[in-house]
Amino acid sequence: MRFYITFLLVFTLLLPAFTNAAWTVDRDDLDDEIVEDVYIPILFGVNLDDLSPNFAEPRGDGSRSHEGLDIMAPQGTPIVSPTEAIVIRTGEGPSAGKYVYTANPGGETFRYMHLDSIADIKTGDDLEPGDYIGTVGDTGNAPDGVYHLHLEIRDEDNDPLDPYERLVKEFTIKQQISFLKEIFRQIRNDEEYAEFLIETYPEVFEIALDKKYTLPREVSEVLEDSDIQEQKDTEDGLKKLLSSLPVALNTELQTGDSSIFVALLQLYLIYTTEGAERDALFAAGPTGYYGSITSNAVLAYQAESNIPETGVYNNKTRAEMMKHPIILNLAN
Repeated sequence: MRFYITFLLVFTLLLPAFTNAAWTVDRDDLDDEIVEDVYIPILFGVNLDDLSPNFAEPRGDGSRSHEGLDIMAPQGTPIVSPTEAIVIRTGEGPSAGKYVYTANPGGETFRYMHLDSIADIKTGDDLEPGDYIGTVGDTGNAPDGVYHLHLEIRDEDNDPLDPYERLVKEFTIKQQISFLKEIFRQIRNDEEYAEFLIETYPEVFEIALDKKYTLPREVSEVLEDSDIQEQKDTEDGLKKLLSSLPVALNTELQTGDSSIFVALLQLYLIYTTEGAERDALFAAGPTGYYGSITSNAVLAYQAESNIPETGVYNNKTRAEMMKHPIILNLAN
């Protein structure tokens, strides 16, 4: 019995040392300066305006305070490292659920909790901004179905800091798409996951297609059979048609004119401009009559293009239209 008591006392005394050792990684490769302006670590669907401060709010009926920031997002949305980092630990616990802890510049530690899944990473792995950490979930003590990322930032003394004040940057869509290639290397049901991303965040992939960004093979294959690709093909055809209209409209048009050429001009203005004047023209439709509504839309286009504001479709207006690429406005 004495042996067991002695062993228990020694183990209790050494436990902190073992624990600290397990949480220690070599930070020499990390910058000494903290990253003041941090990217939102949820890759898709969360903008700066979507964030709400909830640090230090009471939790557990007031028995404790919230030591991080909860960021809401659909289950399965990818989470990436917002800074360079080194993986300290991954695991699962009754409170944190599935978690990843990383060492970050300036002696800070970032904690990602309630994950649905964890990336194929391990203690000591180096991470660059955009490297895959896991997916949004509701594991641990998170309410069932309340999918979110609980993000903590702790200083070198392990004191919690408010992440809300530091999350001030968003990854561009070009960056988001570039990060996907590595993510799909770790996804087993890649076709199913590609479908989830495309269905949940269609606007991202619409822009990526429009910009001709290189997409992962899994995403491209799903997009080929999707409404997004069909819509993109339709829009490309419409752009090509609209870009040819100023070439055909080689005659001056003004108030009182009525012809197919006026209708073509109206179509061009409806689909390529924006503002109240364009909206009024959209409501009226391509009537083929050059009245005050069309004149006002031409005036607005000329003002936006910094050319003489005459309200008349003339050579300078035509030249301006031929000079710029088509940006579609499909509103309403």
